This record gives sequence, structure tokens and C-alpha cells, in this order.
Amino acid sequence: MSNQKLRHPGDDQLLHFADGELPPPQAGEIRNHLTACWQCRTELEEIERMIGECVRYRKTVLETCLPPPPAPWFDIYRHLDSIDESQRLHQRAGRVLEWLRAALHHPRRWVPATVILLLIAMAVQQFRQAPSVKAAEMLHKAIAAADSKPHMPRRIQIRTHSQRLTRLIGNTRALVKTNPDADSLAGLESMFRAAHYSLEDPLSAKSYSEWRDQLPDKHDEVTSEGDRYRLRTTTDSGELMEATLKLSSRDLRAVEGTLQFRNREWVEISELPPEPASAASAPETVETAPTLPPQASTLKPAPEVTTGEELQVLAALHRLGADLGDPVEVTRSAGQILVTGTGIAPGRQREIRDELRAMPRVTVRFSEPSAEALAPEGRSPGVISVSPTNSRLQTELEKQLGGRAAFEQFADDVFEMTDAFMSRAHALHRLAERFPTDLEAQMTPPQRQLLKRLRQEHAEALLRHVVDVQGRMHPLLTGLGESAGATEVTTPSDSWQDATDQLFDEARRAETMLVAMLGNGDGQSQELPAQVAASLAQLRDRAEFYNGLTRGR
Repeated sequence: MSNQKLRHPGDDQLLHFADGELPPPQAGEIRNHLTACWQCRTELEEIERMIGECVRYRKTVLETCLPPPPAPWFDIYRHLDSIDESQRLHQRAGRVLEWLRAALHHPRRWVPATVILLLIAMAVQQFRQAPSVKAAEMLHKAIAAADSKPHMPRRIQIRTHSQRLTRLIGNTRALVKTNPDADSLAGLESMFRAAHYSLEDPLSAKSYSEWRDQLPDKHDEVTSEGDRYRLRTTTDSGELMEATLKLSSRDLRAVEGTLQFRNREWVEISELPPEPASAASAPETVETAPTLPPQASTLKPAPEVTTGEELQVLAALHRLGADLGDPVEVTRSAGQILVTGTGIAPGRQREIRDELRAMPRVTVRFSEPSAEALAPEGRSPGVISVSPTNSRLQTELEKQLGGRAAFEQFADDVFEMTDAFMSRAHALHRLAERFPTDLEAQMTPPQRQLLKRLRQEHAEALLRHVVDVQGRMHPLLTGLGESAGATEVTTPSDSWQDATDQLFDEARRAETMLVAMLGNGDGQSQELPAQVAASLAQLRDRAEFYNGLTRGR
């Protein structure tokens, strides 16, 4: 056939594709073909329009002309399950009675077994409580050791994702901040207060023990790391979900601590070397140091990190897919590139470290993963979800899809595909912000080519995900009598950075429309399906335009 010569899919393949009945490899080939072929795309739209007419006929003719069923169908499977369950209960009860009769007739057999089971239960309970007992004993010894020594002022550093504070414990000095911000300091104090953790001396066994003792439930771990003991406590109650304290094995002095809050905030506390004697006895006011005569230095300052080096780090993270969902940040700091992350699983940390190990002047720092970070990957529950209450529009959608369960599964699939194209849109937006036009102009041709390749891979993947969402939504919107009209893509300015901003805005608008239609049942207007169809069509045209623009530049 001519279709085979031109490698166009036939009508039967398009029909199976529209119904979602093709295997994934074949469906992916047809999806890629539809991206570039207007002829097959038009044929697919005709098929979907015919499906929509059939659905509309069923709704307007069959459902209105046929009488309603006199009663709902009887769920025979539930009745059979109850019969099976009752039979299983009778069988279990019979086996238990037989065992009891045999045990009563032979007490020499069951008495020793019962004693052994009790001993095993007591041993298991003892082992379960052993870490907590050991942690409490070690904290008690650390508090006693600290109280037995004279209280000398000591310096600690408190670091969060946005600020770094230096505090002098045992003195009336206030916090010295590298980035003065009263609001952020007030936020830190409120977090500690809500977690019932003392900020007066946060790096101490006493503060750690007071927080731990007031927890209704907790799980302790005590390990040894070289010359330090490591205490880790996790809990399901309170604002602070995990705390770690490291004690020196020589004198049980607290030297390092980490706090993981339930709102994904983290705080690292570490001990600093003592100040010189003159500085320790200085008055509490901050004075400007006298100007010293310049001295010739034999050491040259470290060269600044180049844009090309930063781009190589981003490319390495892109090869791992760490630029799409992992909470990884790349920043320049004092002649080096700092790669940081919080709540990343240990296996993922190893992959990133191995990928960046050969790169010079790259420092990788990870905070310990929290319990939520170790959960299976996927959309965060509650971020986008189906509304428990039905609106008029969602009732119509449930009728088309075959019930509430089918609607929820459909909405979850669409939200997952929406997350996929939004992660690509965010990645492109970060590239546009990190490499503006003036910085791109300073790149060498190989560096510009590498940046173009990163943009092109994100743009192609974004277009595929947008086509998937539109194809999934099209039969549903057609059943509601809506179809996307002609759209017009306005030509952006000459830079790809401005085009990225417009693409990002279109993606967020489409995401908002989809959430309003499938996730939020309140305040839905009758124009919402038409707005969703128009928004998806506009996003697809914008993505196609941007994809062509990226290939050309």
C-alpha cells in the first residue's frame, strides 16, 4: 500500500492508537510520526471526532430514550467474597480448637513451647529498646561531662539553605550573620520554638536530650564513626522529624548536629575553633579594624570559575537526569562550583558524586536524606489531587469515562504527564536565567553548542509530553463538544531566552487549567473545557515553534 511506502500508519493503527490499545514501542513510533506529519494528525483528529459523535449520540439519544434500570445490579462478587471469608474463619476456628484440644491432652508439649515463646518475645522487646536505652545513657553521660567542666565561651556556626550564623555560646553576644536578615532570623527562632528545641545552646547534649525526652514516640540509632559517636533520632510527631548529634568519643563533647524539619527545612550546626584571646575579651561592640600597610603576597588568588566549567557541571547533572526533579542546586562560591542537595537518597548521592568526581574545583555537599526523601519517587501526595466533591463538570466527565474510579485514574495519568512537561519547562527556564544573552556571547563555540544541545533535548522531550497530554485529553474534550480552534504563535524577540520565558508561561497556564478542570471541583465554569482545549493547543504550537527555533540556533 502507499501508506506502507510512505510509512504512514493505517486507519486501523490510528484507531488502536486513539483507543490506547497499541504496545508502548509501537505507540511511541506513531506518536513521533504524528508530531511531524500533518496528514496523519488530521486523520487521527477525524477518528477522534467520530468517536466524540458516537459518545454524544449515546448520551443524547440512548440515555434519554431508554428507560432507567429498575434497580442497580447486584454485586455478586462481594457476596461470594463474604462467603469465602466466612468459610475461612470457620476453618481457622476449627484448626485452633483442634490445636487446643491436643495441647490440653499433652501439657508436656505446650508448656515448654509457651515458655520459649515468652523468652523470645522478651528478648525481641529488649533488643528493640536497646538503641533508645543506649542513646539515653550516652546523653546522660555527655550532660554530666559538660556540667563537670568550667563553662567557657565557645563559638558555633548555624547554617541553613539561605543564611549562615555564628554564635558565641556562654556570652551575651548576639548572632553574627554573614547575610543580615531580621526576618530570616525570626523565622529560624520560630522553627526552633515550634519544635521545642532550644536555640540558646543548640549544639549540646542537654538541648538534644530535652527535645528527645518530650517526644511521645521516637526511634534512636547509635553508631560509631571514627573518633565520634553519632546519635540519630526520628519521630512522627512534632515539627522536627529528625535530629542527629555527633559526640567526640574522647570527652563526649557535642561537635556537630543536623536538624531536619517537617517542612523540608534543614539546619546544620557545627563547632568552630576558639577565637584568639584578644578577640574573646573584646567588648561587645563591633569596631572597624585599623588599616594595615599592604604587604606583598606570594600567593595568587584562585582564578574565578568560568562559565564553561559551570556548564560542564550542568551537563553532567543532565546526563543523570538530576536537573529534572532532584533538589540539587549549583552555585559559584569562592573560586569553586558548589553542588548541594537536601533529602537525596544515598544511592542517588553516589551517582552524582561519581559523575562529578573527575571535574576540578567542584565541591559536592549533601545533607542526610529525610524519611520522606527515601519514599518512592512520584508526585507528592496532596500537591495535585482530585477533589473529593463532584462538580457538574466532573459528573459529566465521570459519565464519559465510566465512573469515579476511572475518572480518578485518568486524572492521575494526566497530572503525571503534566508534571513531566513542567519539569522540562522548569529546566529550560533555569538555563535561560543562568545564561543570559550577554553571558552567552562570551562563550566559545563548543560551549554554545553544548548549551544548544541541552536546550534541544529538553525542548524535544517537552513537546512529546505536551502531545501526550493533548492526545489524552482530546477524546474527553471532544465528548464535551469542545475542540481546539486555530491558534497563532506570536514571534518573540530575537533571543531564545525570551522565547523560553513565553514557553514557560504557556506551560504554567496549561497546568493551571488542567488542575482546575480535573483536580479542583469548586468554581468550575462552563467555559473551562474550551479554555483547556485552547490552552493545550496554544502550548503545543508554542512548543513546536520553540523546538524549531532551538534546532536553528
